[in-house]
Amino acid sequence: MPDSKDVPMNAIFLLDSLVSPERRGAIVSRVLNDFSNLPVAARNTLRAAVNDEVMPTSGGFRKGQAGRLLGSSGSLLLESVSHTVVSSKALAAAVLQSWSESHSQLKEAVERHLTGRGLTTPGPNLQEKLFRGYWPVDQWEVEREAFSQTYDDDFDPEDVALMMCYVSGNFPKAVHSDTKSGASASLNDVLSASLSRLRELPASAPEWERQIPDFIASVSRLVEEKAAQLRWSEELDAAIRETRETYGELLEFFECDTRLWSGARVSPEADPSAVLKLAATLKTQLAEYLPAHERAPSISEELQRSKRRAELQPAIIETVQAIASLMTADVDVLSGEPLPIESPSAVTDSPTAGQQPAKVTGHLRQRQLPDSQPTPPKREHEPPEMPLKPPPSSGSGQVPSTPEGSKEPSIHVAEFDALRTENVGLRDNQQALRSENQDLREEVEALKTELFSSQEREDSWRLAYRTVKDGSIEEVGVSPPVVESVLDAVEIAKGRFRQELLFAPNSESSIEENPFTDPLRVWEALEWLGTTYYASRMGRLRVTDFDQSVKEACGWWYKGDQGETTVSRYEKSYTTRVDGKRYTLVEHIGKGTTFDARYTIRIAFDWDRDKRQVIVGYIGRHQQTDAS
Repeated sequence: MPDSKDVPMNAIFLLDSLVSPERRGAIVSRVLNDFSNLPVAARNTLRAAVNDEVMPTSGGFRKGQAGRLLGSSGSLLLESVSHTVVSSKALAAAVLQSWSESHSQLKEAVERHLTGRGLTTPGPNLQEKLFRGYWPVDQWEVEREAFSQTYDDDFDPEDVALMMCYVSGNFPKAVHSDTKSGASASLNDVLSASLSRLRELPASAPEWERQIPDFIASVSRLVEEKAAQLRWSEELDAAIRETRETYGELLEFFECDTRLWSGARVSPEADPSAVLKLAATLKTQLAEYLPAHERAPSISEELQRSKRRAELQPAIIETVQAIASLMTADVDVLSGEPLPIESPSAVTDSPTAGQQPAKVTGHLRQRQLPDSQPTPPKREHEPPEMPLKPPPSSGSGQVPSTPEGSKEPSIHVAEFDALRTENVGLRDNQQALRSENQDLREEVEALKTELFSSQEREDSWRLAYRTVKDGSIEEVGVSPPVVESVLDAVEIAKGRFRQELLFAPNSESSIEENPFTDPLRVWEALEWLGTTYYASRMGRLRVTDFDQSVKEACGWWYKGDQGETTVSRYEKSYTTRVDGKRYTLVEHIGKGTTFDARYTIRIAFDWDRDKRQVIVGYIGRHQQTDAS
């Protein structure tokens, strides 16, 4: 088990005892279905991670566009996100953060439980996408049992187990030693025993003359060989990493999954110099192919590019197949120990000696060429030949074999090449059209969703400003109150919203002497808190976008979160107390960005579910941060 600082958040999805594959799918489904109700910060983080990490399975979408599906067609992402979250710590962090927000009641209950038992609840390091430390499994089980006794069957036990890991920021660790440590200890025992035996061997023993010196020489040669293997392995890893970073989209286009490509996985029978040459060849081929990959602006240029693609694609496919065939599935050739596999379906068994290489699932779908095709002339940077399976006999799609006694095939090579080139060009054009069509469909869906949301927001805001707590209707067209200062706005709000708003300004607030030049907007902002925001918290209406809603009400903006480092560092600005209870003021509305209090103001608040009131805990210039 690695040190705590090395435990990425996606490791939790590899722990089948906690998150089985079925459970993983349920977690992702919950996040995608609840996306529209998540806080703004969680939605933005998830959208960015999906754009960066996920390639949607729906036709036509390219990497970087997947986030457009969130909120409207998120179900199309379920399979891709469920698969990618295992290998991407950024996506895992975003999914877990969104999942915890979708279980807000459970999150609060777990936080209360752990803090009540003297444990900290810092959560994971979301900035680095890492767990903060380990949680011994026995202690973790004790806390789960204690929680279940307190809350009976209020929450799903599997949700509780995962939420405890998230809230504490700790990864559950078994008490027993891991396999790698045990293997190292065993080797140390063997070496120590051998050395002790040599010490006991008499100086006159004949083994000192030849056997032992030969053994020492063999060990020395082995050390040199392993050092050389390590050097070329690191060189190969660097080459693969550079190719992946530079030509990632092209590798995806060629259906090539390089996650199982590394120097540690190269077959022991492979020639290191040949492997390095193959890696260099692939990089050169991709560099040559890149200018022809994108669709051209005109049909004449597109025909030229299509021809160029048809010339380069077979060589790239052969090189990818050659590299894939040299990679073993489960053994580190430097240490002889098993290697972790990132995906259960990433690779099949490697071929044995004398057999044709098995198809490598996740590396490349092998292109099948007819036996009758002659070997083309060698090109520069061309990789070694790879055996290809003949295509199955399928009627007219099969290239006829050469009749016995004839020197030429029934279909000439040039004719076959022309047909293949035309086929490749047609597939490229079809893919481009499918991509454009899908983009247009998605834009239409997005516009429909935006129209629906706009109508819904308009109805919600109209209802919010006409409805008060007891359900009565305020008179329309009543002139606004006279507000000459921030203090006036607060006093009017106190009288108008006695049940909805509870004012508890902390020591950092500034109300009586606040110089803000537009106090009427302060009243409108407090009125928005006492009507729209309050009604949404009480479940009387649905407000899909608080930021847009408050902009319509008074021209201010809304933010629903604040950095945990800032909150902990400037506690006086971000907390207040009522009847001994501490409230954290991360939700805030405001206007202005300067340090001049005449033009900048913030109102920070929290929602008390028990009191059913908005706790207004700060009014003043923007709260303290590192920048201010």
